[in-house]
Amino acid sequence: LLFAEDTVGLMEPGTVRTIYDPTAGTGGMLSVAEERLLERNPDARLRLYGQEINDQSYAICKSDMIAKGQDAGNIKLGDTLADDLFFDRTFDFCMSNPPYGVDWKASQESVKKESLAPNSRFSHGLPAIGDGQMLFLSHLASKMRPAHEGGGRAGIVLNGSPLF
Repeated sequence: LLFAEDTVGLMEPGTVRTIYDPTAGTGGMLSVAEERLLERNPDARLRLYGQEINDQSYAICKSDMIAKGQDAGNIKLGDTLADDLFFDRTFDFCMSNPPYGVDWKASQESVKKESLAPNSRFSHGLPAIGDGQMLFLSHLASKMRPAHEGGGRAGIVLNGSPLF
């Protein structure tokens, strides 16, 4: 569904699309996204971006991408909530499967500081410290390409806890 409405654009020669996962893990979502888009247009130029907090998952992601012949240069190690390593970028497609029910205490100082800045990722308010899923949702929304630049799309996998 994330890619459904971009079918026509994906078929144009020279198409370039950016795909971002701020919770990249071992890179599975990025790899599958690339596979699906290349099925539609084998000549599309896709740029994969990801950030992962866990150093072992990060290493697996990078090595798996290299083994598949993918460009792993835009996969970064770091805490997405505390330090957005792609702070100056927006993307065509954003996707994430953030950790369920994990607190954001480790990122609290940085997140609270950023929330005070107008138009920041978190300026609209902060959720309870016990579950960071809403912060990832806010982050993902901030990474979508603006409508005046052609727009972006996002998909996120959440459990029910952000609703309460």
